[in-house]
Amino acid sequence: MPDALLTRFLDERAQKVSLVESYATAAHDEGRDLTDSEKETIGAARSRITELDAQIELLGDDLELAEETSKKLRSLQPFTSSDRASGQYRSAGQLLHDILHLSDEDAARRYHAAVKEARAAQHMGTLAADTTATAGDLAGLYVDPVVGPVIHPYPKGMPFASAVGMREMPAGDFRRPYLVDPNGPTSGVGVQSAEKAELASLAFSVANQTIEAETLGGYLNVSQQLLRQTPQALTTIVEQMNWRLARAIDTYMVTELANSTGSIDLAADADGPTILAALYAASADVYDSTGELATWVTMGPLGWARLGSLVDGADRPLFPFLGGQNAMGTARADSFDGSGPAGLRPVVTPSITDTTFWVGNSLALEGYIYRYPVLEAVEPSVLGRQIAVAADVAAVRPTPTANSAVHLRPAG
Repeated sequence: MPDALLTRFLDERAQKVSLVESYATAAHDEGRDLTDSEKETIGAARSRITELDAQIELLGDDLELAEETSKKLRSLQPFTSSDRASGQYRSAGQLLHDILHLSDEDAARRYHAAVKEARAAQHMGTLAADTTATAGDLAGLYVDPVVGPVIHPYPKGMPFASAVGMREMPAGDFRRPYLVDPNGPTSGVGVQSAEKAELASLAFSVANQTIEAETLGGYLNVSQQLLRQTPQALTTIVEQMNWRLARAIDTYMVTELANSTGSIDLAADADGPTILAALYAASADVYDSTGELATWVTMGPLGWARLGSLVDGADRPLFPFLGGQNAMGTARADSFDGSGPAGLRPVVTPSITDTTFWVGNSLALEGYIYRYPVLEAVEPSVLGRQIAVAADVAAVRPTPTANSAVHLRPAG
């Protein structure tokens, strides 16, 4: 009877272990977490296994058991006499036990005997060519993992266009009104020569200019196999196409800015005081053209490096990364953010590739945009799909302030 009871305990324990393993395998195969019901069932199974282990230990220590029951019992015990004699391990747990107890004579003997035997064995590796001689491998099951997001070493966004502010535009061309006062803003008002004498009177008018929009965009042909085999492919493709579009919009705005004829000569090797004087002169020119002072200065990465490296007569940085007294502003090498020179907002764009600067305000340049939704078309004949991104854009230098953006550039 004790033998039968122990066998029943062993069988029940095996069933509980199998139940836990089946739930774990199902969750792994389906790529999900354990459900609340599965967790409750596994918890109950593990609790029962603990109870069974206690009873198995009581019955198995001192009783003479049938061979079949003894085999089952040995599978739960650390070692048997045959294991000790052969120097072989039935499980990784036994091996780990001996590694952790090498100071014990029996553990050391078993471990060294097993290692010696293994050295004469055949070998297995991921690839036979990369493993010791006479090796097999599991290359058919081994796949190199892809780790981390796609590295994107290109500037993102449209910094200059965003700083100018892109306004929503209607479909097609549109008109932009502006004031025309041929006699100047101080005309039309004068001193009354006498009571009841006629006041000054000069007319003005409002005109408009036609703004023509242009469409920027691009498309790709994508195979259905790619979209099926790489789930994140569509996201990667659309993101990259939108980054390309943003860069094109930023370059489009800078190209229109460069049409302004306002300029101030600034030598390529100008020092800090000279650049500061040029910035103030440019802001004054912007005020003369628009009636408002400049609010931004835009440059490329080379211009940003030029500003950040300026020093005064005592070799102190004019743009320290921490606020300093009498500094023109702040800057740091790990960010394009900072307080700009002479209080102007700095805008750094990769669309400007030289060391020059542009100074302006909201009346010097305007931007308009309409973004089309991502467009897709199925191509059944080639089992593919066309994907396109596009936007209507317009870069406007408003009349009559069209040349009010000032370029600080080398003479000539």
